[in-house]
Amino acid sequence: MGVCQTKVKQNPAGPKKKGIRHGERVKTEFSATQETGFKHPGPLQINSLDEINSPKSAGYLLSKGQKTRVGLIKLAGLISNSPQLGQIPIIEMSASKKYSLIKKLQMHDMKQILSNNKTGIIVEMENFLKEDEETQEYITWLSKVQLEHPNLNRILEIYQDQNSYQVIYEFFDGKSLTDLVSEENKLPVKQISSIMAQIISIISYLHSLNLIHGHLTLDSFQFKKTKNEILIKLVDIKKVIIKDPEPLDLLKFTPLEYLSQPRNYAIARDVWAIGIICYALTYGIFPYQFPQQIDHSQAQLLIKRTTIQYDDTDQLLINFMKKILVHNSKSRITLSQLKKDEFLVENTVQKLVPQEIILINTKIAKPCCVLQEMILCYFLQEFNWEEYLQIQKLFSEGDQDMDGYLSKQELSNLYKQYLNEPNSDELAEKIILNYGIDKENGFNCQQFQSLAASRDLLLTQSNIEICFQIFSNGKKAINLRGLRRHLNSDSEELIDEFNRITNEEKTLTLKQFQKLVQLLV
Repeated sequence: MGVCQTKVKQNPAGPKKKGIRHGERVKTEFSATQETGFKHPGPLQINSLDEINSPKSAGYLLSKGQKTRVGLIKLAGLISNSPQLGQIPIIEMSASKKYSLIKKLQMHDMKQILSNNKTGIIVEMENFLKEDEETQEYITWLSKVQLEHPNLNRILEIYQDQNSYQVIYEFFDGKSLTDLVSEENKLPVKQISSIMAQIISIISYLHSLNLIHGHLTLDSFQFKKTKNEILIKLVDIKKVIIKDPEPLDLLKFTPLEYLSQPRNYAIARDVWAIGIICYALTYGIFPYQFPQQIDHSQAQLLIKRTTIQYDDTDQLLINFMKKILVHNSKSRITLSQLKKDEFLVENTVQKLVPQEIILINTKIAKPCCVLQEMILCYFLQEFNWEEYLQIQKLFSEGDQDMDGYLSKQELSNLYKQYLNEPNSDELAEKIILNYGIDKENGFNCQQFQSLAASRDLLLTQSNIEICFQIFSNGKKAINLRGLRRHLNSDSEELIDEFNRITNEEKTLTLKQFQKLVQLLV
């Protein structure tokens, strides 16, 4: 696939027609490399989609080619991406009848990434063997409890077969907080503050329901980082009920008063663990280092003899940790008090509103061809449905004349309203020129989606691999038939561009698909 070169080709502008764009086109050329072996690379061209419809989608405009199966299902309300409070029924059949395996998660033998056979919606599944004593208690509790919090990985469904229960979670493409612990690359103070505020929020929520986690570690949480924020999720809610044998590393997160009472769980234990997590994120190390070949009793003795040291860093952060890491549990600060601590208050970052994030994205987005455009919109509907709806809503808001396009003036008005952009007209014209859009018509709905999507959040290695498995139907390469089916498109531009870039091979391997998608970042 190789190097992608983007050029703007000038075409004479024709009359304005709904859904058909004439004029400037972006031509993307792929030169042959050792990765692809293509001998006769062809150009990729941006063109418009067939029409703009107005389905029963709360007023959002949808172009024909952008209506993926996932998008249609979600918009129709058959599967909602919004929280559904209430008990979760246990379905008497194996999840394999509804979902297909995409990949198994590394380091988690019982966790898998699945795709819904009908809708293509991506989920995560965890298996629980019925022979395990605590499994039945956990599943019964899980089916009845009503947990809903933005920092909790939400449970969607529970299935069972003869040997196991299969719990279906919403898909969260995150990494363990352990990945952020580094002595060389220490986290900014404001980022630590954001992480701690979210951890305190979810654990306070559990405590308000009289639920104690008891086994909190860095691996209890996953993060997803973007240019705008860092999002934290608690991913091991099962530990509230299922207490696995305590590994040696768990001692690092256990307060002194519970070292001799490992099965005693109290709120103060969770609070201490949060303090250790904060310490590790701050300094890139733990307060105590375990040498190799150490047993539990030796580790406990080492912890008892260690005085926690606080090296130079932000003084508010040091004070914050000292209030948590108090050996006398009765003197230890509470989570409700921590929420009001000066460290969190002073380092609160004003979050951008969705409209600001979307419009900032438009200022840095690289041009793309219609094939990349459709693939990017699929990623958006599959992996960030909330942002997809926000983009649709902003497009409808900006399209004042309701012609299905966002003109230069309409885009300029949005820049003025949400970004206070002093030179909004010049910025809108620059965006239109860079993206190769017809000046008379402006952006159609799909083009605006591809321009406004948070690509750094969507186009992760994991998401690319998952979509490749979907588009290729679990095979070694993507063919045109499979791609058209999942993109729900009969667009001639899609067919022409796929044929041009694949030439006689008529398929895309994973490496080629990665290259095609990563050119957008």
